Amino acid sequence: MVDAARHPKITVKTYTNVERVEGYVGNFKVQLREKARYVRADRCNGCGECAKACPVEVPNYFEMNLAPRKAAYVPMSQSVPLLYTIDMDACIHCYKCVDACGALDAIDFSQEDKIEWEDVGSVVVATGFNHFDPSVIPEYGYSQYPNVITAMEMERLNNSAGPTTGNLIRPSDGLNPKRVAIINCVGSRDKRFNPWCSNFCCMYAIKNAILLKQANPDIDLSIYYIDIRTPSKGYEEFYDRAREMGIHFIQGRPSLISEDPLTRNLYIHSEDQALGKVIEKEYDMVMLNQAAVPQPDVDTVSSILNISQSPGGWFMEYHPKLRPVDSPTDGIFLAGACQGQKDIPASVSSGLACASRAGRILHSDEWQIEPIIAQVWEDRCVSAEGKQCGVCAKACPYGAITVEKGTAALITTAKCHGCGGCVAECPHNAITQMHYTDAQILAQIRALLAEKPEEKIFAFRCQWCSYGGADLAGTSHFDYSSNERGIRVMCSARMDSDFIYEAFRLGAGAVMYSGCHPQDCHYITGQRVGAVRADRLLKTLEKLGMSDGRFRIEWISAAEGDKYSRVINEMQQTINDIGMQQILAENAAMRPELEKRSRRMYEVPMVPEASTYSDKMVIAMSVKEVKDGK
Repeated sequence: MVDAARHPKITVKTYTNVERVEGYVGNFKVQLREKARYVRADRCNGCGECAKACPVEVPNYFEMNLAPRKAAYVPMSQSVPLLYTIDMDACIHCYKCVDACGALDAIDFSQEDKIEWEDVGSVVVATGFNHFDPSVIPEYGYSQYPNVITAMEMERLNNSAGPTTGNLIRPSDGLNPKRVAIINCVGSRDKRFNPWCSNFCCMYAIKNAILLKQANPDIDLSIYYIDIRTPSKGYEEFYDRAREMGIHFIQGRPSLISEDPLTRNLYIHSEDQALGKVIEKEYDMVMLNQAAVPQPDVDTVSSILNISQSPGGWFMEYHPKLRPVDSPTDGIFLAGACQGQKDIPASVSSGLACASRAGRILHSDEWQIEPIIAQVWEDRCVSAEGKQCGVCAKACPYGAITVEKGTAALITTAKCHGCGGCVAECPHNAITQMHYTDAQILAQIRALLAEKPEEKIFAFRCQWCSYGGADLAGTSHFDYSSNERGIRVMCSARMDSDFIYEAFRLGAGAVMYSGCHPQDCHYITGQRVGAVRADRLLKTLEKLGMSDGRFRIEWISAAEGDKYSRVINEMQQTINDIGMQQILAENAAMRPELEKRSRRMYEVPMVPEASTYSDKMVIAMSVKEVKDGK
């Protein structure tokens, strides 16, 4: 941190929040709020006289509330820059700090928050992680029993710069503990709270145990664990070292911690899987090794930066293998544990990778983007007529579309990722997508259903997952129906309802609406938008009298070629079970309504009115319809 503060090209802004981010890759504008310190940075020399004079004491967050701090404080003695701050929530306005500051005159109670804008080329998110609150697990007694503490509290107690100068004591009576237990996976690998493994939890417990043993050689230490996970370089040797030092490892998750009210000693009730029985052991202190969880303001940061989150709340990378530090928004990168549980080596590596990725942008005069972007037909956009709409702006997960009354919607091409969700959502067909226009997609549908459509299984597949699954099914020589026909679009969000209506209007026997699994979507909310639309379509088609199974919604990854082939075969069996006559009858009955619903597609520029039917469909139509070319 000191090196960063001294670097001529790095500006460290502490006590500052990012409130808004506008722009796109290479041209971001960031709104910052520098909170008032009530101490002038240009005059404070960090002497600490104000803190010495301050009569108010409050719990010190940095010391895990195990020691007090003053209302005039620095977070820690190594803070960079070494500037004092006055906590106005605790200040009693006695002004003793003003008198202590004297000639420096650094105390300024008239300060207010400052708002400023910065132009930046790239953004790196390094907000880290938070600790799970173990007080929500009643069987462990945290916050109920004083001698049950967390790993961070234990670390501060054992630290020579901590509140007890490294003297490990029990909070209940100040005595040195002789028997200490460490419980792993508190709040993690638990379906009640967080299903994930915290990654570094095992090594963190072993590290704390070794440090305690080195400082207190006579202490009796036990670690309760589900599994010991030490997969990285040197980790297994570290584990062996702990065992050689006499640290006990007990495989079993404790079910209960109880306390002796007289001695304040603790009893751990647990299974010992090595012994194959339930055990009860007495300890002076118990340390809870909590789960790593996302920061509490992760949703706010996600909305400001337009980056997606995993179901657990972690920031999602663009691709876990090929682009592990890129966010879905170009120019924004993810460093450290903000995107998931990482130990120190992994966090350092991702930080260096982010610096490299950001450097590529800062050293480029121009930035290439994919040509598959959305464009607005200005003469069709109702916003240009002064009407309220904005559907496209709400549909865009990247904030690439801005809508102002009296002007057509504007798409910032550098922010557009080409998912096509706005194209499918626009109620006025005022947006198109380059290389995946409505005309191109409809032409493919018509060509593939030109002959015997009632026998065909038509599959709409997303570029990144279900199309890959179909490709894998083919290259792996999985056996599936030869009646399958399909096209790809960039995302399931691009699969317009009118495409499905058109496929059934042309007489398709069955249609599959497929895409990524929710956690695999490349376009933040694309899969969710597609899923909502598909469910709505299914209900509509059922009301129109379509047999169950003719329209199917499936989420298939690029690695699930076997699933793709199985689903196609199941759909073929559905067609066989329903029978051609029933399918033809249903298509004929639905066709008038489907024509009404798909009619608006012909209003889109470059979309011709053209339809092709099988001989059987033509026979079912009137002579007039055939002559009219319908």
